Amino acid sequence: MRERLAGEPLTIAAEAMYHLWELEHRRNPLDLDGMMCRLKDLSAYSLTHAEILAQREGVELLALGMFFGMTSDPELRKHNQGRLTQLHPETVDYQGRPEKIEKKIAGRKQLRACQSKREDPSYRQRRLL
Repeated sequence: MRERLAGEPLTIAAEAMYHLWELEHRRNPLDLDGMMCRLKDLSAYSLTHAEILAQREGVELLALGMFFGMTSDPELRKHNQGRLTQLHPETVDYQGRPEKIEKKIAGRKQLRACQSKREDPSYRQRRLL
């Protein structure tokens, strides 16, 4: 039986997301400019937050990289880097804004904290009193 590497589940999930986008893009062209801006935002966030790989944004970051040919796989790179020529000049010049990602992650963490607090039996008991 083959051993699993630490990042393997992340890579498998990113590849699945990438393939779903490929299928969707063949049926209905996706918003390449919006996807590239999202990739730049995620990349800017990841420069200072290494824990992105342990979050859903890490999967999205890797999948977007594959979608635009930023991968070591020569086939994906050759085929997908052509999408870069389809981007508007404003998108190419766009500087990623990590605060967009920080805000979403902070909101999700706060929601998760509230939910776990409500699930705590002592919290429920206090509400009854």
